[in-house]
Amino acid sequence: MKGPSETASGNTLIIESASSSGKGGGTSYFSSLALKPQDRYKFIRSIGFGGMKGVLLVRDRDTDREMAMAIMPDFRERSASELERFAREAYLTAGLEHPNIVPVYDIGIDKSGSPFFTMKYLRGMSLETLLQRLKKGDTPENREFPLARLLLIFTRICNAVGFAHSRGVCHLDLKPSNVRIGDYGETFVLDWGLACRLDENGSITQELDGMRGTPGFMAPEQFDLRSGFSPGIRSDIFSLGVILYSILALASPFEKGSVEEIARQTVSGRIPKPSEKAPEFWDVPASLEAVALKAMSPHPLDRYPSVKAIRDDIIAFSGGYATKAERASTIKKSRLFINRHSLLIVILILLAVLAWQIADIFI
Repeated sequence: MKGPSETASGNTLIIESASSSGKGGGTSYFSSLALKPQDRYKFIRSIGFGGMKGVLLVRDRDTDREMAMAIMPDFRERSASELERFAREAYLTAGLEHPNIVPVYDIGIDKSGSPFFTMKYLRGMSLETLLQRLKKGDTPENREFPLARLLLIFTRICNAVGFAHSRGVCHLDLKPSNVRIGDYGETFVLDWGLACRLDENGSITQELDGMRGTPGFMAPEQFDLRSGFSPGIRSDIFSLGVILYSILALASPFEKGSVEEIARQTVSGRIPKPSEKAPEFWDVPASLEAVALKAMSPHPLDRYPSVKAIRDDIIAFSGGYATKAERASTIKKSRLFINRHSLLIVILILLAVLAWQIADIFI
């Protein structure tokens, strides 16, 4: 058995042993890959490389359309667990057919034995890039992406993650750089390379031998596997909270530092409110601030119980209702009610005044 391995993809951290992969019961994802004709795809250009994966832009000669192809350039130097992880990502993503999850078209190996899978080629930019541009202020993005539109993007992210959970899959690496914003309003959640299967209790079925995720977006239980709480649905909810925080503050909730320093900040739960880190020109509603902080609670049971619950709070805010996270007072609920029905209230007042005037005439 091989010893522990540590790899990094961007800022993603994986520390696990080769024994932690597999297709649930010993069947290998990698061994299931079928040999595909090498001349089907025409290389156009490289899109990017990171960690163990490269992405190419290719043209599928069968359908005459452009696709993104994920490859493992140095597959001969990779361990069995890394090959398995690559194939596993392809199969798990292919099984998640949802409008907000990047579709996988083909999976296989070429004649050299190199694994690959093809996906929809996504134009646009990452949510991370968008937030960086918004932080500069007075940019075209500031006019094109008001908070209301960013919240719509966030609800679509929630839809994708909630669907994955319903199919028994936990992402474990949700972050703005893994969300793609298309040129025509599309929103896609990407990079399911760390995804794990879930059991009926919402915990991952795979036993991890170390940390898995991206520091600054990982939940406390992802840092400390001896905490008594297994990573799972509520870990993804924590990461969604960090994404919402990043939208509200246009900044990360955690100060930059070593993995150990970020872990201490995450586990302690002592982080500033989004409004304390946001630029002066960026308004942070207290209702949404409460949603982000609840989702990021250090204790898993203090977070939202499901993705639907956090999404429903965002929808409530967008519709002019109080969120459950803020525990609004009766006065605030009354004010929101008046705001939602202000036109009707004005009409009723005018009708009442008119009725009083008519009655006064006849009297």
